[in-house]
Amino acid sequence: MTVSPHSGPSIGPSRRTLLKTGLIGGAGVVAGPMLWTQAARSAAPATGVHLSYGANPVRQMNVSWSTAGSVQGARLDLGVTPDYGLTVRPESLSSIRVDSVYHHVDLSDLKPGTRYYYRLSHDGGTPTRGSFTTAPKSRESFRFAAFGDMGVAEDAVRNVNLIRQQGAEFAFVVGDIAYADTGGQGKSGELQQDFGVWDEFLAQIQPSANAIPWMTVVGNHEMENGNGELGYDGYRARFRHPGNGAGSGQETYSFVRGNVAFIALDGNDATYEYTRNAGYLGAALDSWLEQRLAAFRARDDIDFILVGFHQCAYCTNIAHASDGGIRDRWEELFDRYQADVVINGHNHCYERTHLMRAGKPVQEAPRGATVDTEQGTIYITAGGGGGSTYPDVLPVLSYYTDKNGLKIPEPTTYRAVGDATHSVAFFDAHPRDAHGQAKLVLEVIASDGSEVDTLTITRSR
Repeated sequence: MTVSPHSGPSIGPSRRTLLKTGLIGGAGVVAGPMLWTQAARSAAPATGVHLSYGANPVRQMNVSWSTAGSVQGARLDLGVTPDYGLTVRPESLSSIRVDSVYHHVDLSDLKPGTRYYYRLSHDGGTPTRGSFTTAPKSRESFRFAAFGDMGVAEDAVRNVNLIRQQGAEFAFVVGDIAYADTGGQGKSGELQQDFGVWDEFLAQIQPSANAIPWMTVVGNHEMENGNGELGYDGYRARFRHPGNGAGSGQETYSFVRGNVAFIALDGNDATYEYTRNAGYLGAALDSWLEQRLAAFRARDDIDFILVGFHQCAYCTNIAHASDGGIRDRWEELFDRYQADVVINGHNHCYERTHLMRAGKPVQEAPRGATVDTEQGTIYITAGGGGGSTYPDVLPVLSYYTDKNGLKIPEPTTYRAVGDATHSVAFFDAHPRDAHGQAKLVLEVIASDGSEVDTLTITRSR
């Protein structure tokens, strides 16, 4: 088992911390409050615990958590029994305008299909315990969840509980995660930002994310003005992902779980709507995407390719509708390499297309249908994660945003299913049967437990 370090901002007291303890001005009255604050922080347990896969879910897992401030002796104990046996020191990172410190341990060389027990602790603090199971080496059926636009809300809590109840083995979260920046265009002032919301979000998802990986993707609300050149420093301080994508950040990556390949993209790079980060990766991202699509489609052990990013290629909801930048940059690649499912958020609703090729529906895919995605790609908007939903009204004409930022009217004939309730998309991936046919079964469930949509996707070898 090995541990791989990540680079990132170093730990240091924030201006907010210095003000609270009196280190800026009035130095003579510092000692009492500062010592009390440090003692309280040290006694507080680890919180915001969340897991994520490395590039190889069979062998790799990242464990992340936060503490109320800088602590001494932060550590993770790990073992195949609750007796542990291995102790690892984390990488610890700070972020602006919060006192919390974020800790990460990247574990490699784990045993396939094995339950591991972990304990998170630091000097003077109460330990936090949990466990996780690595992916099996053999090709087995598995269930995962996908959604975006969660935030901190009662409906978000209901969806966290739903993910636990449904037995998902991991979650794929397609952006607009916590809404610590409410502006959403990467230009917000401090009045539109509350970075403490990140800690509320991480505490909210811990009942699920401390046991199964949550694989996240950036959305427009992760562009936090003042938080690094791209606004992603807050995201990067709190999350760990495979780090095998375009560029050096955590925003793009790929991994394979069973017979499904997953590709995470940064839609902020391609969008025509909010263009603060448009083109920062550019051709490098497109080249990496094509390389990943080609490699995954050529592999005999991979049946399905699922691509996730935030902005919608196809959605009729007039809040944000469709993004021409996404279509111009990536749709031809999805067609050429027969991506099976593209999943987005951004519009706070659920919507699914018919099978699409070259910008047009080529085969109907009504609710409950069985379709072969060699014929076309299914585009899903799963933006009902917990943020306030947008009304579901199917217009005769919706629109897409063009390169000039204009809303260009277009017909809505590509839409197969739509719904405005809070929901989560669940997928059951099944390996090939005796006839060489693999299945990816979609079941969309509202936070109240009612069924929103079903679809069976097949591929044969």
